Amino acid sequence: MPAHKGTAAALEAAPFARHDAVAIAFHWLMFVLVAVAYAAIELRGFTGKGTTARMVVMDVHEWAGVLVLALIVPRLIWRAVRGAPAPEPYGRLGQLAGAAVHGLLYLFLLAQPILGVLMINAGGHALTVPGLGIDLPSLIARDAALKDLLGEIHETVGNAFYLVIGLHAMAALFHHYMLGDNTLRRMLPRRK
Repeated sequence: MPAHKGTAAALEAAPFARHDAVAIAFHWLMFVLVAVAYAAIELRGFTGKGTTARMVVMDVHEWAGVLVLALIVPRLIWRAVRGAPAPEPYGRLGQLAGAAVHGLLYLFLLAQPILGVLMINAGGHALTVPGLGIDLPSLIARDAALKDLLGEIHETVGNAFYLVIGLHAMAALFHHYMLGDNTLRRMLPRRK
């Protein structure tokens, strides 16, 4: 157990290493984009096929995913260059579990949007830049069977991603409320 476990005041006073402001911004921006993508795809079920509402929620879903894809590479580069604070000292197994969940999160954040873009392209569609009407080039040719396969994989990966996100969030809350360490606080913006 950390020596500073206990009161909120003791936690506040205890020194700890934080992620830098850029890493924190990447983390929370990605959180918002993933939440928007999931909210949009869940809202799709409340819209009728072929309606403007469905087209809007699908556009929101797709562009949230594209923005995740656009940000994941700089985020990974930033982490590789800047590193991360040393994990809390909870033994090799705890560190391995944390590294595994983070690795899965990064894999999902990279693979899921790529699967989505490929699925759209295999359906014979290009991604259109919102507000500009510019179509991005398709990466693959139209292929209905491939579109269906990619759609199944995209949905399965999306459902698995729910689980990994849940594990990540529960671990952060467990560390904060049960173990009383600074795992969660080091990813929060500094208070002014």
